[in-house]
Amino acid sequence: MLDSTILNRALKLAEKVYDESMYGVDDLYRIKDIVHSVDKNHWEGKEWLAKEFAKYYNNSDGNILVVGGWYGMMAYQLRKVWPNASMNITSSDMDPMCDYYAWELFHDQDIAFDTLDVNEDPDYSKYTAIINTSCEHMEQEDLLNIIKDKPKDTWICFQTNDYTALDAHINCWPDAEMFAASLGLEYVAYTGSLNLGDFNRHMVIGK
Repeated sequence: MLDSTILNRALKLAEKVYDESMYGVDDLYRIKDIVHSVDKNHWEGKEWLAKEFAKYYNNSDGNILVVGGWYGMMAYQLRKVWPNASMNITSSDMDPMCDYYAWELFHDQDIAFDTLDVNEDPDYSKYTAIINTSCEHMEQEDLLNIIKDKPKDTWICFQTNDYTALDAHINCWPDAEMFAASLGLEYVAYTGSLNLGDFNRHMVIGK
C-alpha cells in the first residue's frame, strides 16, 4: 500500500529541486526521476521482493546491501519487513546524488546510504544478502561478478523485466526461468514474475 507520508515527501522534494534550479542547480530531470521512483509499479515490485525474500532469508539479523538502490525505495520496503535494529540495511548507487535525495525521503527509517559502483570491485564480505532491482540497466557481466565476488552463503535477490522498449533497458529477459539460468547460481530458492500491466517484473532468489 502506498504510504502518503513518503508520497508527500517526494512531492516536496520535487518542489525543492525546482526551487534550486532557479539558483543555478540545473538538475530538473530529477523531478521526473523522484516522482517515478515512488510510483505504483516501483512500489509494488519492491514490496513484492521484500515480502517474498523474507520467506527464504528467515532470519531477523543480518546486513543487507541494495545495489542500484536509486532513491531508497527498495531499502524502505526491506525496513518495513525488518523494523528491528539488528538488521542493517544499506542502499547504494553509483550516482552520488542518490544519497542526498534518498536521505530526504527516508531519513527516519534507519537506513544507511552509500555511493557504490559495482565496477570498482567493492567488498561484499560483510553482507548476508545483496539485493538488486536494477538488473535491466546493468551488463550481464556485472551481475555475474557480484555473484562471483560475494561470500558463498550470501543471499542474492535480483530483479529484471521484459520491457525492451527503453534504450536504458539493456538486460531484459522474457521470463524468470531464463533469467535465473543466466545467473548460474549454485542454489535457486525462488523464481517468479509479477504482472505490472505493460510489463512483467522477474525475480530470482538464491545463493
